[in-house]
Order: sequence, then C-alpha cells, then structure tokens
Amino acid sequence: MPGGHLTHQDRQHIASGLAGGLRYAEIARQLQRPTSTVSREVSRNGGPHEYRADHAHQAAEQRARGRKPTAPSMQAGVDAYGRDRK
Repeated sequence: MPGGHLTHQDRQHIASGLAGGLRYAEIARQLQRPTSTVSREVSRNGGPHEYRADHAHQAAEQRARGRKPTAPSMQAGVDAYGRDRK
C-alpha cells in the first residue's frame, strides 16, 4: 500500500465514491489505502454527506502548515500565569 499523504486526486476519488454510494472499504481498496485512512479523511472533513474534495484538500494543506507560533507578548502573560500558579 502506498504511504504518505492523500493527493487531491485521491480526495476526488473519495468524493466520487461517496457520491456513488460506495462504502469506505471499497473506496480504500480502490485507492490501495487502509479503510481507516478513508474513514478519518471523511470524518474530519464534513462526513459522508458533506465531503468535498477541494475543501478537504485545502483544509489538509492548512493543517500541514501547523499552528502559528504564539506572539511573544502573549507568551509572557502565559509564563507569568504559570509561575503564579505553582
């Protein structure tokens, strides 16, 4: 089975499979991916009735960029709060 991230084409295949009434296991078999990969992808992107490939791909790219670092001024307040609580 291929590893790595789902491609936009994979997500389009998932969307068309869902629209065609396929089960997660069948979509996963066609993509040569674990069923859990398809299940998680669909559940984190709106569920089987709301899944959209373009939106899911854009959301995955944003998640891959990671969280933005906390601003230094905000971090100072968090540090002071943590010290006061000990």
